[in-house]
Amino acid sequence: MRDEAQWLIRVVENLLSITRMRDARTQLTKVPEAAEEILGEAARKFRKRFPDIQVAVSVPDELLLVPMDAILIEQVLSNLLENAATHGQTVTHIQLSVEREDAYARFSVQDNGRGIPPKELSRLFDGTLKRSETPSGDGKRNMGLGLSVCMAIVRAHGGSMEAKNLPCGAEFSFRLPLSEKESQAL
Repeated sequence: MRDEAQWLIRVVENLLSITRMRDARTQLTKVPEAAEEILGEAARKFRKRFPDIQVAVSVPDELLLVPMDAILIEQVLSNLLENAATHGQTVTHIQLSVEREDAYARFSVQDNGRGIPPKELSRLFDGTLKRSETPSGDGKRNMGLGLSVCMAIVRAHGGSMEAKNLPCGAEFSFRLPLSEKESQAL
């Protein structure tokens, strides 16, 4: 319990840092991290909270070291996993993966749920969706800010993020540069 409480404190501190990202003096401390460990930890925490949803984790055979603030990227993955479970409504399976894509690491969360309403696709990351537009089956308060925070974290890492519907479900993905050179070019 203490480890989880400490993790939560670090997440909150980092999220507060993200709110200051508009201040040019705020910089992330990025350290090369094994992407498979970040995915594994996010999946482990998700399984504890949503034991009825299967999560498969797919990683490349080669070790993929990605410069990142691991706590923040784990938070992005956790948010995407929880969103799939909460908003996908019919989700029974989630595929969590990372792969090398040229000079980037591409992280992906795919679910087999109901997909994203087409009218919401263009506004997912800007924080303008209201609770009445994003119904939640468990009655939790949802202000639609989670994805905009995810986008801010990914952009602070020099990355990009997107969402799309699949034939059955949805996919949220983001790319992080594998080097600082690529981070500045994005």
